[in-house]
Amino acid sequence: MHPEEVDVIVAGGGPAGCVVAGRLAYADPTLKVMLIEGGSNNRDDPWVYRPGIYVRNMQIDGVNDKATFYTDTMQSPFMRGRRSIVPCANILGGGSSINFQMYTRASASDWDDFKTEGWTAKDLLPLMKRLENYQKPANNDTHGYDGPIAISNGGQIQPVAQDFLRAAHAIGVPFSDDIQDLTTGHGAEIWAKYINRHTGRRSDAATAYVHSVMDVQDNLYLRCNARVSRILFDANNKAVGVAYVPSRNRTHGGKVQETIVKARKMVVLSSGTLGTPQILERSGVGNAELLRSLDIKVVSDLPGVGEEYQDHYTTLTLYRVSNETETTDDFLRGVKEVQDKLFQEWETSPEKARLSSNCIDAGWKVRPTEEELKEMGPEFNELWNRYFKDKPDKPVMFASIVGGAYADHSLLPPGKYITMFQYLEYPASRGKIHIKAANPYAEPFFDSGFMNNKADFAPIRWSYKKTREVARRMDAFRGELTSHHPHFHPNSPAACRDIDIKTAKELLPNGLTVGIHMGTWHKPGDAYDPKKVHEDIVYSKEDDEAIDNWVSDHVETTWHSLGTCAMKPREQGGVVDKRLNVYGTENLKCVDLSICPDNLGTNTYSSALLVGEKGADLIAEELGLKIRHPHAPVPHAPIPVGKPATQLAR
Repeated sequence: MHPEEVDVIVAGGGPAGCVVAGRLAYADPTLKVMLIEGGSNNRDDPWVYRPGIYVRNMQIDGVNDKATFYTDTMQSPFMRGRRSIVPCANILGGGSSINFQMYTRASASDWDDFKTEGWTAKDLLPLMKRLENYQKPANNDTHGYDGPIAISNGGQIQPVAQDFLRAAHAIGVPFSDDIQDLTTGHGAEIWAKYINRHTGRRSDAATAYVHSVMDVQDNLYLRCNARVSRILFDANNKAVGVAYVPSRNRTHGGKVQETIVKARKMVVLSSGTLGTPQILERSGVGNAELLRSLDIKVVSDLPGVGEEYQDHYTTLTLYRVSNETETTDDFLRGVKEVQDKLFQEWETSPEKARLSSNCIDAGWKVRPTEEELKEMGPEFNELWNRYFKDKPDKPVMFASIVGGAYADHSLLPPGKYITMFQYLEYPASRGKIHIKAANPYAEPFFDSGFMNNKADFAPIRWSYKKTREVARRMDAFRGELTSHHPHFHPNSPAACRDIDIKTAKELLPNGLTVGIHMGTWHKPGDAYDPKKVHEDIVYSKEDDEAIDNWVSDHVETTWHSLGTCAMKPREQGGVVDKRLNVYGTENLKCVDLSICPDNLGTNTYSSALLVGEKGADLIAEELGLKIRHPHAPVPHAPIPVGKPATQLAR
């Protein structure tokens, strides 16, 4: 039986919540900590710990229980009437259990821009190093080597990654050993991953921080498949516990069935950018006008709760590659003999297996040149001058190459592909999320805000052009998959051209329709010529409009939700102070990415871990505890030795 009262309750088992619960429980074996997570336990789940099958966790099929999908309540005029879909993880470990496993870190100026005492990059660097078990060579002193989170190149690097890096260099994006050094804003690299190179397993927050402690101590209580409904306050607005409900409401006639757990010392809210503001509002913390309209007693009037939602915006383009190129397409299609072979590789030698990779082996951070800025319009140039110009560590866009089609293969022609992800790191657009009822099962009002600021179109348009120039210069390139590109006028020099006839005949040697000119609106590309010197495509005003329309129709989330409970002064719409205390309450902290007052240019797993580490330090200080370092041994993994482990045999 779980206890009815503990010392600390952590509401939400995403990366930050796992860090806080694990660090505090390990710091004092007598401190009783309960971690409550709405999703299932990720322990010993092969669809979690095998890195190469992460795309399965993105399915919207009515069966996938590892994610919750938020859809815009209203049609968006900024996306030509479309509604965005924003998934968030619904499993212990949060996004770290199902994400793409891409290792990036925010730039130093991102943290400095918080303008909050104790939160500068210099302040946070020791915690960045404390969490890492960095398993790559490094020529700087910003990484750590004895933390619980493993970072490596994974089991294998696909040759197409080197092809990408050569082409990137050719168009002016230089190679760097490490663009995650907090200062590099323009460069390309072999992209590291949250994978342990000695085990081949995903390095998720729950395994690293929670299961590790539960293996050696008995003071951490884990309650999965339970959704926190609200926080309990006493007459003085002191948080004294939480009420949680079953993750699904399928009995008792749909009546809400709450279970109460009391907290002697503190409640930590860590349910993420989309979950945390809903719990606060159901608990009486938020815009007083909204709360009163829903008959919820007001505990603290904080109009900033649920506001200023932020994300990173991605568009993806697919390119045809040669039939000889190594990709994951047949595995993803479900070709049985290929799947059997790759799964057997994993069982035999997981540390070297192809499934010990996400096949996202290279990428870049980029900033536009002065000439490129001239073509990006007044709205973005105003943002550039105000936000980017004097901060050379801030990239405008990220891009990465996937060795295969990140798409529904049932809708694709046969063949092999690469995917170019390009994503906007600092959108000017903002959204919001608010509850519509006190019932924890009721759908909220959600407005992702995607593209509601015109300044966001120009950098995405520019990035599409830039990644296309890279693809055209790659040795593997055999044309654009025209269905996954803007629809330019057929007579435009920018018009996409699909697979060339030679490659198509190799792919379908007995095909009777290869090369016919009817039944399609696109044209085949030219046969591959290794000596060809490519000139950049020149785009007209009409071509730019076609790109912008395509962006409106296809821009998506990167699962990088931030904001909604900002750490800034209360009079500026803030929700928490520099110590993560919720204004107008006692013994209640928010520790997750909802506290970000500004965007962070990174895949956000690293930042969620860092916010968790910072929160754990703040709470430990207030409870008179000292964080133990190194952390408890991570299951299935060798104990870090405190230095680079790249020379160890595997």
